[in-house]
Amino acid sequence: MKKQPISEATRTAILNATWSLFAEKGRLEASQADIARAAGVSRQSVYLAFGNRAGLLTAMARNKDMQSDHVQRLRQISQAQKADEQDFLRYVDIWLDYLPLIYPVGILLDAESLTDAEAESAWDDRMKGALLAGLKLILGRLEAAGRLGGAWRAEQAAELVWSLVHPTSWRQLVVGCGWSREDFRRSRLDMIRSLVLAERA
Repeated sequence: MKKQPISEATRTAILNATWSLFAEKGRLEASQADIARAAGVSRQSVYLAFGNRAGLLTAMARNKDMQSDHVQRLRQISQAQKADEQDFLRYVDIWLDYLPLIYPVGILLDAESLTDAEAESAWDDRMKGALLAGLKLILGRLEAAGRLGGAWRAEQAAELVWSLVHPTSWRQLVVGCGWSREDFRRSRLDMIRSLVLAERA
């Protein structure tokens, strides 16, 4: 279905309503009528605006990214011409600060991505196309400078770091085991520092 133009205010209202409904229900299920009612728009506006459900889910996740400066700061670090170990750790720390904000819907997208191609597309856009890609860029620069520990290559090191800071890790340790937010943050930074980065002489 072809997207139709709508106002930015209407678009934002739909995306915010979709995120809130998913977080409230604890599952990626909300009818077109439910979203329209919550956003204060017509039912026709909802999917006409985004083409299909995949477009809506992706736009919803990107819209959430625009509501804080976390993603902008992550992008600035990953796209910088140079990056040292502290820049890399700062990148990880910014993500760890952002993770609790996106977790309620992020973990739903992650779970649904196993069987739902539209959820997978939206989740991959943010987790692989943004976060993992940024890790690979930064670690690629560190690898080129000889600053990765052991025999790590940038791509594999990035995938390891990504697994350690993934929402599923948050679910297991914070939600499942009762770790505090600070315990999770400190453990991730300590592990990443010791596993991935080379020690300075």
